[in-house]
Amino acid sequence: DDSHTVVNSHLNAYSPTTPKRIYSKCVSPTPSSRKTPQQRMFSTTNTNTSVSKEEVSKFSALASNWYDSTSNPLIGMNPVRLSYIQQILRQQQQQQHPSPSSSSPLKGLRVLDVGCGGGLLSISLAKLGAHVVAIDPSVEIVNVAHEYYTRTQRHSSLSSEDDSGSIDFRGGVSVEDLAQEYLEKKEALFDVVCILEVIEHTNDPHSLLSAASSLLKPPTSSSSNDADGESGGTLFLSTINQTLKSYAFAILGAEYIAQKLPVGTHSYSLFRSPSQVLELMKGVGLKERSEVCGMVVEPSPFILRDMNWKLDRKDVDVNWIGAYCRST
Repeated sequence: DDSHTVVNSHLNAYSPTTPKRIYSKCVSPTPSSRKTPQQRMFSTTNTNTSVSKEEVSKFSALASNWYDSTSNPLIGMNPVRLSYIQQILRQQQQQQHPSPSSSSPLKGLRVLDVGCGGGLLSISLAKLGAHVVAIDPSVEIVNVAHEYYTRTQRHSSLSSEDDSGSIDFRGGVSVEDLAQEYLEKKEALFDVVCILEVIEHTNDPHSLLSAASSLLKPPTSSSSNDADGESGGTLFLSTINQTLKSYAFAILGAEYIAQKLPVGTHSYSLFRSPSQVLELMKGVGLKERSEVCGMVVEPSPFILRDMNWKLDRKDVDVNWIGAYCRST
């Protein structure tokens, strides 16, 4: 499996040193009189409204241990997230271009990783040939991501698993900041936008999704039967369902019993079901591209051993992932 190979290839022992800080240029707002209709529509959302300072501080404190598999469940989850992304993109590409292709479905695509954290997903995507813009409001954690990526590049020559992708890490940047910047500079939009394990840590999910959807490539044809048309970009979102089972696993189990995560990492009130997220998506002009899929721990109780994950379309009770695209 490509996803497991890519992820395992860069999860070596890591002791972060103090990296150079990454600075991002602030963009002055465009005067209302000079804004395009799209800019005026987006400007109803205040910049940074989806960012919680408390959450930024919380995850900044985890930066030094980001690549410790005993304290970061995302390391085990990352291969199945990547597998789902590749499955959906491969299906989409086969529908548009039926000729078989042995290359990665991510090769050459422009990808935005929102809330990239320590770079687990970003680095995996780049190794599969994607050109990634990775943003996170925490400067500290993006410094760790950048340092880790630099070390993996330095200590391993490009192999058959690496497909010449790239990453532009940007710390201290929210998705609203980036959306405003791209609208003003008329930058090219993204083939893929990833919002994985982020929405349950935001103050304003509508603002987050509104900004993210504005950065997603629209379809080039309204007709699904038009062979020359493209179906536009895909937004991937993963989060935790709001069920008693998810409370038992993600909070009681992971935080209090197994102590895989610091107590207070999650708030049950911010968990969301697939149907709740779909309503949010519809509110920003997106629709479901493919059926959501559960990400489950197997086979033994994760509270006793390291977490092993698999995709399961029948079990979305706890962690789940979905794919979305623009409605028009």
